Amino acid sequence: MSNLTLINNNLLKLVQETVKKFIDPKAEVLSIESKAINMGLQAVELKRHSVLIKILDETSKLSLVSKHATRIERLVLSRLYSQKASVPFSLSYGYEVDERSLICLQDVDYQTDYKTINIRLLQKSEPSALSHIHISNFGQRKELSWLPEVDSFHIEKMLYERWKPQWQAAKGNEQFRATFGEYIPLVEAVANTISEDIQYVIKDESSQTLIHNDLNPGNVLVHNNTDVIFIDWEEARYGSFFLDIPLRCGTSEQIEEYRGLLAANTMEFADNHFNQMYTIASRYLGLRYMSWNLGAWTNNSHAKDDLKKYLDMVVGTSLR
Repeated sequence: MSNLTLINNNLLKLVQETVKKFIDPKAEVLSIESKAINMGLQAVELKRHSVLIKILDETSKLSLVSKHATRIERLVLSRLYSQKASVPFSLSYGYEVDERSLICLQDVDYQTDYKTINIRLLQKSEPSALSHIHISNFGQRKELSWLPEVDSFHIEKMLYERWKPQWQAAKGNEQFRATFGEYIPLVEAVANTISEDIQYVIKDESSQTLIHNDLNPGNVLVHNNTDVIFIDWEEARYGSFFLDIPLRCGTSEQIEEYRGLLAANTMEFADNHFNQMYTIASRYLGLRYMSWNLGAWTNNSHAKDDLKKYLDMVVGTSLR
């Protein structure tokens, strides 16, 4: 029995069509070797496929990824790729189907050597890649009516279902109090007002666009050791781009680069307005993203470093 006969017919057809559309219309799929990879936060099964293809008389291998994606992610990826945004190519069927559906995606970083990449060069490219997405979809609320909007319910869910239980548990930990105790009153002071403060960001009409809304480091990959690619668009929303940029533009150089690109497209912001929105969003995102690190920092040095980073985002300065 051939390798291809063991593959699910829907997956096989999707892989073949993906190869023909994005690699070469003359390409023939000879074999597919599939392997499960890490489960995402939504417990969606991910598979990596090593695909042997033949184009004319030459054979080569490429890697693709498949999963059952939400309608939102399928639509967003298709739209952004057509806008030449920094996202993986992808193919799916039935974009109007509400439930999750199989999608085949470019395996962005399977050949990337993260030990040798130029971090500074990548950090410089992130504002450009992100601003392109924000600018291309700015003010498109009507056209993007299928995209859920960031609202108070969404914010409260992030804070009180993700952050607060982990924070309460951490406060009861003697090691946490000894290491990060000076942050506790400062973080709680921010947490007490953030639901009210974030309303300024939610309602800021000058920054409404398509946003990723989950730009943690795991959703930012590197292709060809040089290109930043944003993946996993399940949390995509229509909302303020200030809810994206603090996680990817953390230095003054990156912020100025991002603002310069906005200004070049007639989207200029007064310093006080930009700084206020950025600060509020950064504090909210620090709370939201410290959640996992609060439970993992004692056994994981990277989690400890990230926890410190997110605590500093909340309080707006470094205490150490």
